[in-house]
Formats: sequence, structure tokens, C-alpha cells
Amino acid sequence: MYSSLVRYLRRWAGDRSGNVALMFSLLLLPLMVLTGGSVDLNQALNARTRLAQALDAAALAVGVQTSLTEEEAAEFALGFITANYPAGEIGEVGDIQVAIDSVNDIVTVGAEARVTTHVLNLIGINAITVHWESEVQRARRRLELAMVLDNTGSMGGSKISSLRGAARLLTDILFEGADPDRLKIGLVPFASTVNVGTGYERAWWLDPAALSPLHSENFIPAANRWDLFDTITNRDWTGCVEARSIPHDVEDTLPANASPETLFLPYFAPDESSYGSYPNSYMSDQMSGSDQRARMRNSPKYAGASVSSGDGPGWGCTARPITPLTGNQASINAGIADMIASGTTNIPIGISWGIRVLSPGEPFTQGVAWDEDDTIKAMVVLTDGENYLNGRGNSNYSDYSGYGYMRDGRLGIVSSSDSAIRNALDDRTAAACDYAKGLGIRVYTITFQVNSSSTRNMMQACATHPGLYFDSPSSDALRDAFEMIAGDLSNLRLSR
Repeated sequence: MYSSLVRYLRRWAGDRSGNVALMFSLLLLPLMVLTGGSVDLNQALNARTRLAQALDAAALAVGVQTSLTEEEAAEFALGFITANYPAGEIGEVGDIQVAIDSVNDIVTVGAEARVTTHVLNLIGINAITVHWESEVQRARRRLELAMVLDNTGSMGGSKISSLRGAARLLTDILFEGADPDRLKIGLVPFASTVNVGTGYERAWWLDPAALSPLHSENFIPAANRWDLFDTITNRDWTGCVEARSIPHDVEDTLPANASPETLFLPYFAPDESSYGSYPNSYMSDQMSGSDQRARMRNSPKYAGASVSSGDGPGWGCTARPITPLTGNQASINAGIADMIASGTTNIPIGISWGIRVLSPGEPFTQGVAWDEDDTIKAMVVLTDGENYLNGRGNSNYSDYSGYGYMRDGRLGIVSSSDSAIRNALDDRTAAACDYAKGLGIRVYTITFQVNSSSTRNMMQACATHPGLYFDSPSSDALRDAFEMIAGDLSNLRLSR
């Protein structure tokens, strides 16, 4: 009997199934905690991600407001954190801290989020606290912005009103809290040409001595356009200018008397022939015969003459004057309010003058040097339609514009075809965009209720990269585009 009992005890002691059961019982709780605890840890990681996003938004918002004290900044940041990390989210935000390093222009926003556990509390871990800190380096570079805006006839009615509102929104955002010494904005309204303002009458770069070979293009014998304006009794120069010869038409070639082709021309639409079909005949030709070109070019007819109807030599000069770069928001807003809708579309001449507004050299000299590393030069180009100049079946081949008549070939073609003229204008638009980008200008483009896919594609290609092109089918979309551009131009970046 004794030996049988010993054998039974030995079998019980060697039974491995009993050991497994005992070990499993002992490990069950830790396994459950570890498995369930991963859920708590995942919740904490999600809370940290959300906290980082909220703090990034708050730091950027505080960074734009350069006049806030740290106490005001903390309250301002709290609003952004609350909006981006609402109470319903996992975790409770606390210990919000805002620091402003005014010497290095660095804004730091830190906080923590406390996440209540559901499984780890079984082993005494009641909550997990995650921390995050966002740091923003304020933009210390200057900003020079040229707004090149379509003011053609198709922008009439509510469209020009919407454009005024959207452009003012952009200036409001950029000037809000901005250092006035670090922000300048210029305005270039364009139609078939641009207007530099009558204050530049007979400026040396506007060829007062008629040195440019284009100055007498439509006058025989050769005449000085300034003298013709003086001799006409009831019309003065209205401030518009014409394009120079290709490639100077779109390039920032500095004007020089030693190189007459680089000088600019005062806009002068010739009196067209009274014989034949012409839209801008405004005085007697003072000659007879069927040679319509000769009748138009007869320069002696201007002596002491008066314009009988219409705008005369200013026909086609519809754009309001350019506002050069300025840090005065009121001046820019006044230029925006003054914009009107009239005339045809010449996008390349608008872009070329946007470049010149940003340029440090004549005609405008408010811009800093192109190679200034601490200055961002940017341009917003908006159009609501295709390039257009009306072709004519007469001896001039077209209406007069910033490129003169198509008969004279200043656009690179001699044609009366509307489509050929549009294609040539599109080519000069692409050349102007490439030239601007080559100078380091950050180019934003906007199409406003444009149906033409080719024009939308052209404007997208014009932008510095596709993400800086905005197609705006409505007034609300237009405001959104200007608002997004203003945000991008804040030029703030997260340093970590």
C-alpha cells in the first residue's frame, strides 16, 4: 500500500497540465492589462497628434500678430487651441504656455493633454499625460507684392465689385499686425494697356526727345508725340504707355537714352482715315485720295486741331493709374476703389508692368534690389478672360492698343486674325511669366469665371507652381483665393 501511494504522488507531481493551468492563471491579468493597455497608449498617441496640430495652429496665429504681449498672446492662443482641440476630443488640455522671443522673433506654444485610462488603471495608472511644444520662426524677410488685376470691360457689374472686395481683403490680412517697414504693395490695373499716371509727363524714360524708332511709327513726316499732344487744343496725355519692342516689351530692361529702343512711349492712338471703315477717326485728314494709310499718317493735320468726338489719341486708354509700391494701406485701398471695368485684355503688358513695379530701377524705383535675400517679391495676376485685341479688315489690321496696330508687327505677327492675335498675346504672356519667375518673383495666378480651358491652362503654367494657381468660378471662390494667397504670403514656417 505504501508503494502504491508513492507512485500516485510521483505521477501528480509530474503532471505538466497542472503546471500550465497554474501558470496561465497567474499570467492572465498581466496579459489582459498589456493587451488592453495598448488601447490606452494608442489613445494617448492620438491625443498627442491632435495636440500638436492645435498648437501648430495657435503658434502660427500668434506669430502673425506682432504687437501682442505674452499675456495677450496666451489668451489669443487659447482660442485657437480650443477651436482645434474641442472639449469632445480625447484628453483634457492643460498647462498652456506661450513664450515670445522678441530678439530672435520666435514664438513658442506648449501644452499637455491628460488622457484617462480604462485598462491601465487596473495596475494603478489612472491617466497618461502627453506633452507638445510648437515653435514658429516669424518671417523676418520683407514682402513686396504687385497686384496685377484685369480691369477690362468683361469685369463690369458685380465682378469688379467682387474684385475690389477680395483685393481689399488681401491687403487687410497682410497689413494686420505687420511691420510697415517690411511690407509694400503695388497695384497694376490693366486693360489693352496700362496707365503710369500723368505725373510722369515728359519723364526722361518716356522719350521726350522722340529718340525711339517707334515714336514716329504712324506719323509722316516724323513727329514727336509730346508735341502733338501740345498742339491738339482739347486733349492731353492721359497717362497710358505702350509696349516696347520684343523682348523689351516684357523684360525689365533699364531705359537708357543711349539705347533708344529701351525707352517707353506715351500712348497715342492716331486719328484714323476718314475714308474707309475705321473706329477712331476724330479729326479732318486734311488730304484727299484713297490712300487710307497716308491719310492717317498725315502728321501736319494735328497742328492746332481739336478732337471732334471720343477720346481721340487716348482711345483705348481705359485703365486707372498704377499705384507704385507703398507701405501705406490707405493708398493701396484708394487705388483698388478707383478701379473700373473698360477695354480689352492684354495680360502680358500687365505682367510686364507688375515686374517694373517690383523692380529697383526706372520707371519705378521703390523696390529693393533683385538679389536682396531678406525680401520676398511676389505678384498676383488675375484675369477674367482670354487675351483679346480686335482684328480689323482695314489697312491697320486691328484696333490700336499697347502694341500699336497689328499691321506694324510689334507683337511679332502681321495679321488681322483674332485667333492669331490672341495666340501671339498668349505667347508674350508665357514669356512674361517665365521672365518674372526667372527673377525670383513668386507668381500667383487667378482666373475669375473663365470658361476657356486654354486660358486656365496658360494661367496655371504662369504660376510659380501649380499650387499657386486658383480657378475661381464665383465671387466667394475669389475671396477664398485672395485669402489663401494672403495666408501663404505670411511666410511663416514651423521650425519643429
